[in-house]
Amino acid sequence: MKRRDFLMGISTVPILGAYSIGSTKNILKVLDDRRVDSKRLLDIDQFDVMSERLPGSTGNEQTRIKIGLIGNGWRGESLLNSFGYFHPDYVDKMKTDGQYDRWLPYQKRHENLYVDIAGICDTFDIHAERGIEVGRNNIREERSTPEISSGIKRYKTYQDMIHSKDIDAVIVATPDHSHAQITIDAVKAGKHVYLEKPMCHSIEEAVELKKVVSASNIVFQIGHENRQQMSYKLGRELYRKGVLGDVSMIQTFTNRNSLFGAWIREREFDHLGNQQTIDWKGFLCNAPWHEFDSKRYFNWQRYSDYGTGMIGNDFSHTYDCVNQVFEMGIPESVMAMGGHFFYNVGIDDLPDVFNAIFYYPDRALTMTYDGTLKSGIYRQTKVLGSEATMEIDRAIMLYKDPNSQRYKDIAEDSEEPFYYYAPNARVGVDGITSATATSYFKSGYGPTFIDGKVIDATFLHLKEWIDAIRGQGKVSCGIDQGFEETVTFCLANLSYLHKKPIFWDKQNEQYLIG
Repeated sequence: MKRRDFLMGISTVPILGAYSIGSTKNILKVLDDRRVDSKRLLDIDQFDVMSERLPGSTGNEQTRIKIGLIGNGWRGESLLNSFGYFHPDYVDKMKTDGQYDRWLPYQKRHENLYVDIAGICDTFDIHAERGIEVGRNNIREERSTPEISSGIKRYKTYQDMIHSKDIDAVIVATPDHSHAQITIDAVKAGKHVYLEKPMCHSIEEAVELKKVVSASNIVFQIGHENRQQMSYKLGRELYRKGVLGDVSMIQTFTNRNSLFGAWIREREFDHLGNQQTIDWKGFLCNAPWHEFDSKRYFNWQRYSDYGTGMIGNDFSHTYDCVNQVFEMGIPESVMAMGGHFFYNVGIDDLPDVFNAIFYYPDRALTMTYDGTLKSGIYRQTKVLGSEATMEIDRAIMLYKDPNSQRYKDIAEDSEEPFYYYAPNARVGVDGITSATATSYFKSGYGPTFIDGKVIDATFLHLKEWIDAIRGQGKVSCGIDQGFEETVTFCLANLSYLHKKPIFWDKQNEQYLIG
């Protein structure tokens, strides 16, 4: 079985269940046989990560936490969804599309975290009003609508929210440029914070935020939900057990090929955005002043005043996935290049093709990133070791090196995986109902598989934060991990901007232009 046949089969399995090779061979049987042999060859009796179980409940009616959401755009609403809050129109659509009977059991599988959406703050009136409607409809609770809705408040400014006694913790899901200021103010006001990635817009902001959070007692979590993906936990264990040999290169990729993927987005109600419905000053926060521009507002990710581009939006996720496996931290230097070739929606200035090399001499390796907004071909992260190469996302595949001594007795050539981890291969992807969701799932986002169940990784990440607020456990992506993420991608953006290598001064926590 050649590699292309294997990949074609395994990519079909999550959707269709079993995949038939020819007329008789079943890929799952082939892979099961291979996995047994490979475990013997890997000299590993068992993997610790395989024994993980779903964490127990920490909440009840007496320990309810009142959450304020700052930023109810696409991501903000999806975070509310992970708590079990859905807009009534979305629930109706599930019924109309015939998905409800499959979707609801998946949602009910996730425990009630006992959190109330107590406040919504957004600079766009329509988003704020929609957030309130979402916050009134928790499908995991049997509570009356009036009881829930009476506690939801629209806050005109985030400052009002963070100083409210009716709010215990906030979720910050605003444009990148306002992450640091809002979070710093929230921490100083004593609020626990769940901050969507990327952590900050600049290195200077990251340094300041790290000081403030480190000096506080609040619980701070960065929204890298892939910290909950079982595949990356297993990847870390494989690496630590020496399965790969000496790792010399890590190749990362993100490809997109759509207007939505290029952050040229228009929801059905965005046409209602104008100077009467948008708080332009609130949106700008501490960004340079610019006259009202709806394109800047709705396509903010394409402007360096507000967004961090492909490297901050896409690579930051991929970097955190790699960093949790290898604990690489911040590179010594970065060199990047790219161009703004295809999409022009005004005076947007962020590249749509980007390449970067991250240099880690103390680890004797380099990491590369290649991204484009003009190709939708999917590529896994690839880790090149002296004994084996690992491809990793929601699944893991190991290929022996042609010159490997450790795996010289394995019959498969280097084009065929000799070990795989794909827990979803036997499970229909319930609860995933759109092409976009399926694409994110393929990349490792969305659900994970733990204790034999399909569970939303974002739910687990939010639960980890909520549990830590209640004094149970710790977060997996706190200020130190967020600092490493921000500095790393910012070094790449700076290299692209200056067209020179950028070096990191670890002792003084500042960058140097080469």
